[in-house]
Amino acid sequence: MSERATRPAWLPLAAAAVVVPTVLAGLTLLWPRPQIETELTRTGTEALAAAGFPGAALSLDGRDATITGIPAGADRQRAIDAVQAVTGVRVAAFPAPGSGGGGGNGGGAPAVAAQPFGIARQGDNLVLTGVVGSDDQRAQLVAAATAQAAGRGVVDQLTVTPGAPLPAGVDGTSVGAAAAAVAAGTGSAAVSIAPSGVTLSGAVADEAAKAAAAKAVAAALPGATVDDQLTVAAATATGGDLDAATKQQLQSSISALLAGAPIAFEPDSPQLTPQGSGTVATVLDLLKAAPGARVEVDGFVAPGKGNGKLTAQQLSDQRAGTVRDALVAGGVAADHITAAGKGEGPARRVVITVV
Repeated sequence: MSERATRPAWLPLAAAAVVVPTVLAGLTLLWPRPQIETELTRTGTEALAAAGFPGAALSLDGRDATITGIPAGADRQRAIDAVQAVTGVRVAAFPAPGSGGGGGNGGGAPAVAAQPFGIARQGDNLVLTGVVGSDDQRAQLVAAATAQAAGRGVVDQLTVTPGAPLPAGVDGTSVGAAAAAVAAGTGSAAVSIAPSGVTLSGAVADEAAKAAAAKAVAAALPGATVDDQLTVAAATATGGDLDAATKQQLQSSISALLAGAPIAFEPDSPQLTPQGSGTVATVLDLLKAAPGARVEVDGFVAPGKGNGKLTAQQLSDQRAGTVRDALVAGGVAADHITAAGKGEGPARRVVITVV
């Protein structure tokens, strides 16, 4: 009798039972870790809801899951079983008692740390940033900001991570009040609400505007520590020029802005993108808060052959001119701005220098 004929019929099935899960587990290791954690958080949270725990939260460290938000008296083993049944999860557990992760009564802080929630004014828009726990929560906070934005647009840059907590005090009422404070007056004020406290930053026109913003934010978040870093336009020196300290402060503000939100253009074009227009509007606010400021606007294009219609020098000239024209249209004196194209250059398409 041949070896094939005598092999037990169950042997191939047993081998498959061992090999297939091993291969699937190995494939998950090929995914980027953040992608694994995001996907397992989503499917694990859905599994908890289906098991009767809709208010539970889940955090992932690689493929290891931590469950919070379920009281000690509940059927925690059922929750563990539900999460461990999710393909890709290696182990599920509750935080150890006393760890601050909700292990005792389900009322402690979630294992996922709250991320800062931000409201910043960019030109005529308010920009919302941060991480929220659901689409409903996102819609509520955007609606609250829109209702108090004094007619300004609201740009939603919020990220939804199921079950993610918000910093203490962040709700529709406080977000609406903070949005009203940022939208009021002139300047480029921003509010960042973090677990450690509230930070006010940016530039405003005068001391009265600074005091009003700080008062409004403190009232919206009672008990929170407010770090007021708002700057006020300094008085100009004789002849209308800025003093050295004010020039340095203005340059720092512009450089920080352009590092985080470069002035961007459509490909091979002098036309600003929506983001680019918003950044130019914020630069305009900074310049208007510092009367007498003089700046140089240098335009660049990325290395490469382009579209064959304009040379690098021509396109960079036009891009610098676009920014200059927008600033002049916004009220900056034309003789306080010089603009020049520099041809191929850095990835940042425009550099603004206070002179």
